[in-house]
Amino acid sequence: MPEVDDDGFYHWFPWGKNINPGWSFDVITLLAIIGEGSVAEFAQTITASSLCMLPRLIPAPQALLRPQRPQRLPEVHAKLAAVYGGTLLDSVGFFANILHPLDEYKAFDFRVFEIKHTHLLQPDVSRRLEKEGFLGTVFGLRWLKRKKEKKAEDRNSEITFNNTRENGINGGNHETNTPASAKTDADADAARSQHGTNKHVTIDVDPEQGDHVPTVGINRRPTMSERITDIVTAPKMMTPQRVASSPNARYTVPPALDSPMHVINVFSFLLTVTILIITAYWNDGAAVTAIVTISLAATVMGYASWWYPLLMARQANAKVPPGDVVIRTREGAFLVVKCTEEVARELYQGTEECRYVSTKFHRLFMGIAMVLLMVAVVLLGNCRWSSQALIGGAYVLLNSIYWVCGLLPQRFFWDLSRYTFTDITPADVMSHDPNDEPPNFTRTLWYAIRETKKDAWVDRSGALPGTLQWKKWLEEALKAAKEGNYSWDAVGRKDEIMRENPDAYVSREQSYPVRQHQSGHWPNDPAAQKAPLDQVQPSPYQHPGGTL
Repeated sequence: MPEVDDDGFYHWFPWGKNINPGWSFDVITLLAIIGEGSVAEFAQTITASSLCMLPRLIPAPQALLRPQRPQRLPEVHAKLAAVYGGTLLDSVGFFANILHPLDEYKAFDFRVFEIKHTHLLQPDVSRRLEKEGFLGTVFGLRWLKRKKEKKAEDRNSEITFNNTRENGINGGNHETNTPASAKTDADADAARSQHGTNKHVTIDVDPEQGDHVPTVGINRRPTMSERITDIVTAPKMMTPQRVASSPNARYTVPPALDSPMHVINVFSFLLTVTILIITAYWNDGAAVTAIVTISLAATVMGYASWWYPLLMARQANAKVPPGDVVIRTREGAFLVVKCTEEVARELYQGTEECRYVSTKFHRLFMGIAMVLLMVAVVLLGNCRWSSQALIGGAYVLLNSIYWVCGLLPQRFFWDLSRYTFTDITPADVMSHDPNDEPPNFTRTLWYAIRETKKDAWVDRSGALPGTLQWKKWLEEALKAAKEGNYSWDAVGRKDEIMRENPDAYVSREQSYPVRQHQSGHWPNDPAAQKAPLDQVQPSPYQHPGGTL
């Protein structure tokens, strides 16, 4: 062994073989790769913002070494049918499932939701950081809320938007300075002039249906949280056609500014810098080189996997009916979502696209990161005992944080402030006592028909079999719904109809009876009355690691 120099190369790096007995932390290389399941679960969420390129320690970094990158977001299997259109799907989009998680609804539950575009209904909408979000929930940013509310009060809008809809659901009387006694526009103008409020103008528009709002002259400047979100997620840089006036505009859903993943990324970066300073103070060159190498690998993998979601946009401006959809889960729960065609195209009917920032040399970057990881693993096994203990403790802490992060709901991770989500389930459904009558498929289906007042989606989605009894029941249910007979006994009437002619089996389509008989379905087959006709099939392929 060469002579050790206090200030030379051998003072920083080990030399020769280590034959000293006693406790060893060579297992540090194993700690660095344990926890792949927790990291793989958030692989897409981690790489959805520019903070993924921060040089830092990541538990099980090999979870980000993927030779193929997913091109679409994961979906949840359920029957989805458009009420006014012919759309029929077997899955629900990722962001729609965040707004109303399907796994939270019990068997035969019924809910009615309304989803609107927030930026069209409230021109001065603010980001989630100012309302709720992860940090707002944990720390309660009341001072920030009061500050924003005060600014909103000081800013007087010169135009009041009265958003209306043909069926009156979205309509509402916004408070104006026009007296209630004004019968005509001239009377309203005279009253406003008398009270000194002639600068207030009321315009009846429906932005969701394509109506255009006159330009006020002064556009609202983005808030600080919006600017920071744009810097972190870079939606303007990555989507130059994001302006609403563009015919090819496609919107992106960025990660929430106060996302727990952003907090973890910044914390792990600061923790890495702290460990690097301590190991440098200890003159442990192997530990310093290992930390720098594994941090550079994290940066390379982050850049190669950096992506952003693009929503499907409706290109035409023609008048279309509402985009209401009905969702049926595998457990028999029904969800009726009232929305416009634009919202339905973004959340339900369209497909979310994963657009990656680094489109070239992806495999090259992954190869470089793999080599850096292998070098870092060798160096970690040759660190000093104290450095190995320090780095091992950091990995244990980070693994625990990622595991706890998996317990949080997905709404904390994504900025869905673009949509206003409201639960408008009828009161009689919410107040129904399950002890009076146990939930069943027929009653829940009646609730959905009662709410939509349509029955075409029932046939398309396979909610009912094509028998004479069910056909008669469906006709009576639709009639009761259109007449407003909400107290109609759906279950009792179904039992009566089934007892009238239990052996009859007549398909809705005239060409079906012969084919049904040839396949073995005879008129007295009791299985023909089984509802629903088409079950929700489980996914044949589970996304690796449960990404997102």
